[in-house]
Amino acid sequence: MKTTWNIIHKETSNLTNENNIKSLRINNHIVYNQITIAKELNNYFLNIAGSISNKRINEKEEEASPLQNLFRLESVTQRYKLALHLHKRNKIIDSLKDKNSSGYDEISTKS
Repeated sequence: MKTTWNIIHKETSNLTNENNIKSLRINNHIVYNQITIAKELNNYFLNIAGSISNKRINEKEEEASPLQNLFRLESVTQRYKLALHLHKRNKIIDSLKDKNSSGYDEISTKS
């Protein structure tokens, strides 16, 4: 365990913090004050969730209702194609012959 922590310490102690944000454009003004930059970023990330949520609500209001989607022609066609695909897949699987050989788990399909 001590060796693991020594490796972690060795790898992380060489990291430099060169990814600091030196400036930020706020309302077409370049700001260099780190406190102002931090406040603006905090404000942005605090409010972005609400903005995204409001946008999603507005988009959903414009979409068709689930009942309308259920009876759309392309939806019915897609469901038919999926059912047909699943039916064909099952027929192919059923047509495969069982073998006596085993897989990686050493268990035969004819057990």
